[in-house]
Amino acid sequence: MKIEKSMQLGELYRELRIARGLKLKDVARDNLSVSQLSRFENGQTMLAADKLLIAISGIHMTFSEFGHAINNYEETSFFKLGNVISDLYNKQDIDGLRRLLETDKNTESFDVYNRLNELMIKITIHSLDPSYVITEDEKNFLTSYLYEIEEWTEYELYIFGNTMTILSDDDLIFLGKAFVERDKLYLSLPNHKKSAELVFLNLILTLISYRKISQANYFIECLEKIVTYQDMFATICLNFSKKIIAHIESGSDDLSDLEHYITCVEEVGNPTIVAFLKANLSSLFD
Repeated sequence: MKIEKSMQLGELYRELRIARGLKLKDVARDNLSVSQLSRFENGQTMLAADKLLIAISGIHMTFSEFGHAINNYEETSFFKLGNVISDLYNKQDIDGLRRLLETDKNTESFDVYNRLNELMIKITIHSLDPSYVITEDEKNFLTSYLYEIEEWTEYELYIFGNTMTILSDDDLIFLGKAFVERDKLYLSLPNHKKSAELVFLNLILTLISYRKISQANYFIECLEKIVTYQDMFATICLNFSKKIIAHIESGSDDLSDLEHYITCVEEVGNPTIVAFLKANLSSLFD
């Protein structure tokens, strides 16, 4: 099995190297010889982790890109599950979610991940059917898991971003502050940064819905520190959130200023953002 795995890994590496027009000598370094690379590509040996990283860097790929190629250019099983959950939610298919809850049991080798997967499905059912109960034990398990992770990856961002609705105000703010501190190391990764921006936006809008304005303002300031001119979605939604707060603080019942903002965004020609803004405006003031 190990030989088969090394063959697959080595063959993939060779294909990627050749596709870039590189020879073995172009990739070799002082601590990674041509013969080591050749044996690796032929499935005769595996490379140690440090040498594999050097080899991947030598063909100008990131480790995440190489991992994506190893996974047949598909998402990981967890994010595939997330897409299925999202699709069933959009269809309001509670029966489909209940079936998924049964069929997805014990698909992970680590029980904690099985419990998190199950909880993700349950929370989605709860969002469509509030009578569906999420127990206090399940909530405590979620908060304990997130707080005990010292460095949040995209996995933790996804979990936190999609479970906010069942958290108490105090837990939401507590974990939100933990997220700010524990997310910093990976913000230079583009995909991670985009995920972090979405978590910030969900967190801010959720806090606004609870009328926790000072806490929402804190996370707005945190988000402002990481967005750039390239982050169109985050910037538009961030400005919208600030306008909502100004509206709430004014005590006015007139939503025309917020509706005008959405109209301006509509003229840019991005229906996804417009739908997002309209949905949040409706949920916050209906």
